[in-house]
This record gives sequence, structure tokens and C-alpha cells, in this order.
Amino acid sequence: MDHYFDYLGQWDSPSRCGLKMIQRKDGKTLAIATEIYRQNPGTPVTEWVAPLATQIMHKTHCEPGAFIFIEHTPDLQSKLTFYGETFDLVEFDVNGTTLSNPKWSRLTSLEVDAMMEE
Repeated sequence: MDHYFDYLGQWDSPSRCGLKMIQRKDGKTLAIATEIYRQNPGTPVTEWVAPLATQIMHKTHCEPGAFIFIEHTPDLQSKLTFYGETFDLVEFDVNGTTLSNPKWSRLTSLEVDAMMEE
């Protein structure tokens, strides 16, 4: 995470995630949005992923075909497995300049590292 990204969540509620932006060698932009749990006063990343990705894409002036979005949830150091660290590539349908219908695919941290190097 490089910095916080403030966004309008559901019902225009002020929301926040961590954000890391990488300009890849192939010309594509990789955005990694991190759920920050207690520091996020509003809508979680997962519940607002398509509008959030659209906001980030527009703010960075990126075209949909050159935009890659990864959702990251950090390890909460819990005994419950669903609180472990995860990375998901989120692919969207493109409607003009809006992203919709998210589809998640789990990635390993090594796969994310490789995607950052491309």
C-alpha cells in the first residue's frame, strides 16, 4: 500500500482503502486496493468493488483495456482461516467507461509479485 484512497461508497458514504498503483513495463496499470477494516469508515472494498475500480480507473486516466485490478485483504492474525491474507484478480465487464459484473480469481502472493514485474 502506497497511500490511502478515499471513495464514495454505498449511499455516498465516505469510505477508504489502501492503494498501490504500478505502471507496468507492458503499458498497463495495476491497481491493488487493500481493505483496511477499522480504518475504513464506510463501504468495504468487496461490496463496492466495481464502482471503486471505476473511480480509480478514472482518477488515473486509464483506459479499461489497460487497467488491472487486484483486491487485497491483509492477514488479521486470527485463528479463523477466512481472516488470512488474500489476493484476488477482479475482472469486469466494460460498459463504455464503467466497470461492472466483477469476477474474482484467487492469486498467490508470488503471482501478484510476478504481475507487478510485467
